[in-house]
Amino acid sequence: MKRSLPFCLLLLILPLSFSAAAADFWKKDWVVPEYAEGTSLIIRPLKASDTDRFFHSYMTSQKWLYNRLGWAWPSEKSSLEQNETMVNYHLEQAREHTAFTYLVIDKSDNSIIGAVYMVPVAASREEKSGISRGTYNAEVSWWLLQSAVNDNLHNDFFALLTDWLEASWPWRQVLFPVSEDNETTVQLLETSNARSLGRNLDAREKYFSYSISRK
Repeated sequence: MKRSLPFCLLLLILPLSFSAAAADFWKKDWVVPEYAEGTSLIIRPLKASDTDRFFHSYMTSQKWLYNRLGWAWPSEKSSLEQNETMVNYHLEQAREHTAFTYLVIDKSDNSIIGAVYMVPVAASREEKSGISRGTYNAEVSWWLLQSAVNDNLHNDFFALLTDWLEASWPWRQVLFPVSEDNETTVQLLETSNARSLGRNLDAREKYFSYSISRK
């Protein structure tokens, strides 16, 4: 069973999520982190000028991502027009501080090799999995291209992401949801400092809690 993805289907989910989680997710006096750089990777905001490159990036791993993420995305029928709508929606979310989408860039060739999504915890997490939305500021999901995973860049990425969360973001606790089919990410989280919260058998999804310590 495919679970909801953290962008296209959030058109349906996010309006239901704001009532209890929006204040914790973002506050007016918080500053949005713009950039994180490691030895091999950069994490930076998605921009309108990235639209076409973004589409061609994830479509190079379309089938691989579709079979692992559990998001019913990207479809083999995904189009440039659908991608443009999705990107515009992400940009609107960022302007309104209701969700944030970042790209993962390979410094060696400036290519887009993945994306990170930071959104309010969906109401369905509490209703279907018993996860208290009041405990978490956000849920964080991501994808990386098959070629990036094959090059073991997922380890560099996760180290950069967690360092960035601790150094630059105002949150205290985030939720990492991941499909059971995404074996690389499941294994990465199981061997990290994230704490396993259990699973949703119907959605074939596992949940991990990550506490952010201030540096």
